[in-house]
Amino acid sequence: MQAYYKQPEGTVDALFVGSSHIFCHINTGVLWDEYGISGFDLAGAEQPFWNSYYFIKEALKTQRPKVIVLDITTPGVRPVDYQPENWLITNTYGLKRSADRYENIKVSSIPDSFKRMLIPLNSTHGRYSDLSEEDFAHYAYSVDFKGFDPRESIVKFERPDVAGVTERGELSDKEDLYLRKIIDYTKSQGVPLLFFSSPYIVTAEEQAKFNTIFDIADEYGVPYIDCNKLYDEIGLDFDNDFAEILHLNRTGNAKLTSYLGGYLKDNFDLSDHRGDPRYSSWDSDARRQRQDDDDFFLTQAAENDDITGYLKQLKNDNYVVFCTTAPGYEGLKDQSVAPYLEELGISQDMLTPLGAFILQKGKCMYESHDYEFKAAINDGRRRMVFYRTLDDKIGHTFTYLRNNGSIDYGSVDYQRVTAYKTYTFENEGISFYVYDTLLDKAVGRYTYNEQ
Repeated sequence: MQAYYKQPEGTVDALFVGSSHIFCHINTGVLWDEYGISGFDLAGAEQPFWNSYYFIKEALKTQRPKVIVLDITTPGVRPVDYQPENWLITNTYGLKRSADRYENIKVSSIPDSFKRMLIPLNSTHGRYSDLSEEDFAHYAYSVDFKGFDPRESIVKFERPDVAGVTERGELSDKEDLYLRKIIDYTKSQGVPLLFFSSPYIVTAEEQAKFNTIFDIADEYGVPYIDCNKLYDEIGLDFDNDFAEILHLNRTGNAKLTSYLGGYLKDNFDLSDHRGDPRYSSWDSDARRQRQDDDDFFLTQAAENDDITGYLKQLKNDNYVVFCTTAPGYEGLKDQSVAPYLEELGISQDMLTPLGAFILQKGKCMYESHDYEFKAAINDGRRRMVFYRTLDDKIGHTFTYLRNNGSIDYGSVDYQRVTAYKTYTFENEGISFYVYDTLLDKAVGRYTYNEQ
């Protein structure tokens, strides 16, 4: 919600509201890249309808979306009228102080805890001893990615089949009430509403609940998409597209979002805003999301010891790559790897013991074959300094230092060090360290050893 407040007023055309099935599944970068749709994932963990109702009320104070897509999965997977307090907090405390915030907390709290929950300090003071740097860090996924927060594991599942489920499950009185309040409120505001059942490993009992919700949709004339009956249309692969039983992973959410974006484009009045400077934040968001995907796939290639896949990913123009060969390096044995190294700027004759290279955009920006060295590269935003020292016992050590700007203390100018990391590699193979200059973060290290 706090990230939503940062959006330029009147720019969110497609608002996605609901549970983690929204913020894990609706890839706002894909929506933009493929359709030019300015979307935002305004969601909370296991969000029930009463929280969605107040999220929508708050959202319409600053935006006038062309469609609101409401996730309906929570009554199926978490059918409770009161969430645990940790989820209650994430679904209420983000709202600015207003009558809607207090009503949201009240309807979410059991009567005995309402007054205590009204004051956040009562719930959060116990964390003081647990605070870490992460509590004060910029949370990229919500702020930069328009609320999108992907899942990354890969788990295989049997494909569920609920096509023949015709039973109706029972909603609680509270679920029924707030679902209808959402419908009535969006109609009163003149904002189209779409019900959305996201794909996951659904059970027949859960599908029966969704059938009841679709009956309510028919009663009011609200359109809906039941993705658990559209696996083939979406193109989901149950061997590769799921992170766990409830959530898609990166490949899965891209497929789902592409399908949903096409549906929204065909059925609602959504403009293509690509090229419009007023929507430049969606363009930069999509670019950062693509880069985040590349970082993930680079890490996956390293974890799988896939050297060709790794070297292909290194061709990314936003990477600065430090490459070093060990003191005992004996040359490249697998000649199939050579063309990929050459595309990065390293020829075979450069691959001698104690080689050190700084690579960017297919060029070798720096080369050394000394035991110890220090080198720097400046891209206009930051100065990156690389060191290497040798130790016969622990291998060769490489230290990376990043400076952003400087601090002027009168006659002395001190560099502001914003990153400092030392890595130790074994005295074998070719080692790589990668820095992502777009997302301003280290992607990690990898050693390719043919021994």
